[in-house]
Amino acid sequence: MRLRLVELYRVELAFRSPVTTATGVHTRRPVAFVRILAEESEGWGECAALADGTCVDPPFDAVSTALEESGVGRLLAASAARGGELPPAAQVPALFGSGPVAQFVAATLEMAVLDAELRASGEPLWRRLGVEEAVARAGVPVGHLVGIPEDRSIDALVARVDALVRGARTARVRVKIEPGWDAEPLRALRDAFPHLVLQADANAAYRWHVSASGGRSMDSRDDAARLAELDGLGLSCIEQPLPPGDLTALAHLAARLDTPVALDESLTSISRVREALRYGACDVACLKPARLGGLLRAKAAVSVCRESGAGAFVGGFFETGLARTANAALAGISGFTLPGDLSDPGEYLARPARVAVYPGLAGALVRPFGGPGLAPLPSMHPGELVRTWQAAHM
Repeated sequence: MRLRLVELYRVELAFRSPVTTATGVHTRRPVAFVRILAEESEGWGECAALADGTCVDPPFDAVSTALEESGVGRLLAASAARGGELPPAAQVPALFGSGPVAQFVAATLEMAVLDAELRASGEPLWRRLGVEEAVARAGVPVGHLVGIPEDRSIDALVARVDALVRGARTARVRVKIEPGWDAEPLRALRDAFPHLVLQADANAAYRWHVSASGGRSMDSRDDAARLAELDGLGLSCIEQPLPPGDLTALAHLAARLDTPVALDESLTSISRVREALRYGACDVACLKPARLGGLLRAKAAVSVCRESGAGAFVGGFFETGLARTANAALAGISGFTLPGDLSDPGEYLARPARVAVYPGLAGALVRPFGGPGLAPLPSMHPGELVRTWQAAHM
């Protein structure tokens, strides 16, 4: 495909209500979109970086700046070196480094190039990813995220989950926890919903005690000791209980708990997924395409999990309908064993349909987009046009 131009857009979206986690409160959702126009088709990519980032993920402004100042330029240079032809989507991540900002930039541009490729060939994303047609037709299960209530009310938490369960809109609920907000609210949810697929997400808020002799133990001095109280609640997993860097500590903790341990922030690359599984640091992987460098790398990562016998699910960054529709197709790949973060963006963002439309849910299922590309084209330019680049050969 011969590249004609690239456009960068930015839009500021609002959360319907603040989302509270162990590491902070999400109150605003800026989003950047990249539009690639080729002679044969166009493609759109979405930057998934959160406003304030996380302990391992860069903040939105850092990624948006990198896209404008160097990211798009590298794609243009690669195209010029190929006589004006865009590099294949599978080769786009190789244009960038392995750092956190580079991974998010790569994921944004890979998405746009992949979208353009699929539209030019008339192919849906689910087919390119190797999803079985029966799965695409039936749909993939949708999971929801529930944050810590602002007033830390267990009744409010139960009411929020009850609305999801009564509406048959969710196949699992992932609940944010932290020391002091863990066993009691989760026990209340399990009592109210004995058959619900329930996960706990700690965002690395707990600690593992290191004794003076260098040994590791769980006792009353440890935040992590509280996690043992969750055994017996039938949780599908406890996500990222400890800081992401110490896989040895995570492996020790996983060996001590009956509840499976999932990793999220620890999994910043395919090699890191392999390493975590080799250490025995997790039983389940939360795989986020933006953090891994793109959809195709996420596909490779779930293959690693499948081969090792570990579970996996698609994680989310409160995307708009564009990236979340792409993630719905990704979730259909064999190896994703738990429902992913695929709830309708309209449930957490105010007026998200003005930038990208998400497929309607059929109960607790969403069907991957069946048309060519990742998702329906935006019906209007999504937000402020930040910059336009013309291809060198034009």
